[in-house]
Order: sequence, then C-alpha cells, then structure tokens
Amino acid sequence: MTAETNEGRRRVVPMQPVDAPTDVLPRVDASVRPAGPVPPAGPVPPAARRPRGRSVESEAPAEEVERRNGMGTPALVLGLLAAGTAWSGWAGVVLGLFGAAAGYLGARRAWKGLATDGALSLGGLALASVGLVWGAVVVSQSLFGTGTFGDGLTLDQCLQQAYGAHEMHMCKSQHITEFNQRFPNAAE
Repeated sequence: MTAETNEGRRRVVPMQPVDAPTDVLPRVDASVRPAGPVPPAGPVPPAARRPRGRSVESEAPAEEVERRNGMGTPALVLGLLAAGTAWSGWAGVVLGLFGAAAGYLGARRAWKGLATDGALSLGGLALASVGLVWGAVVVSQSLFGTGTFGDGLTLDQCLQQAYGAHEMHMCKSQHITEFNQRFPNAAE
C-alpha cells in the first residue's frame, strides 16, 4: 500500500502481518473441529436478498417491472408473410420492413428482460430479413430492367422467342428504333 507525501513522492506504508489479530473474524484453531458433519447453509430468506449495487441504507422494495409480451407473435407472422410473398416483390419488401421492426423491438425487450417472447421475435426478425432481401432483389430487377424478356437479343431473336402478343410488344418496345426502320407502316 502506498501513500502520498508532501513532496509528491510515494512512500511505502507497511501493512499488517498476516498473523495479526483482526476485529472482523475470530481466530479459528485448526485442531478444534465440531463433532459431526457441518449442516449446509439454508436458502437465503427473501428479506436478506438485495440487488447488486444498492446500498444497505436503501431497503425500499424494488418495483417489479411489468413484463409485456406482444411483439414476438406479430414479428413471426409478418416474417412468415414476408418470406412467403417475397417472390411478388413489393409485398415482401413492405411486410419485411414491418416484420423486421417488430422483431427488433421484441428482441430488444426480451434482451432487457422486459418480455419472454424473445425466440418468436428473433424468428420473425430472421424471416422478415429474408423476405425483405428477397423482395428487394425482385423489385430491383423489375425497376432497373434487368432480367426481363428479350434482354441482350436482337429484334429477330426476340421475335423468334416471343409466344404471344405481349412478348412481341416487349420486343418492339426494347428495339423500337430498329422496329420502326424495318416496319414503318406497322399499326400500333
């Protein structure tokens, strides 16, 4: 143990020897043992328990925080719907956003000990994330024109692969300048 001196230097303060008598615990002689087994200590009575960090002076009972469940089930339902409808695009994105938000809020409440449905919340969060990402991929392909019929083909190749009027119209719209040059009198 050290102590500050007036000059700012530290000096060593001698500590008490290990065998020194103390006021806290009585000395126990190792040669004297009680006759028979020592009974185990019983459970601590509720009055003696106290949360960590509280002083002995503040013995007021702690308020029990209300545990509310309610975000786990909606998160799981929205996550299942998001993952199931992600192939359609926007439904997966919208349901995925709401499911991920509900899952995050429920998991956060469960982590803090305010709810008991943390597994449902995490499951909903995972499924909603899958639906959100999958739906975003589907939406991005339709928004940016990737992955549609006739991409990367010439007008002739596109028309050969077209099986209906809708696909022929897609070929025409993708190759409009070439179509107008080859078929100037085509009806709209």
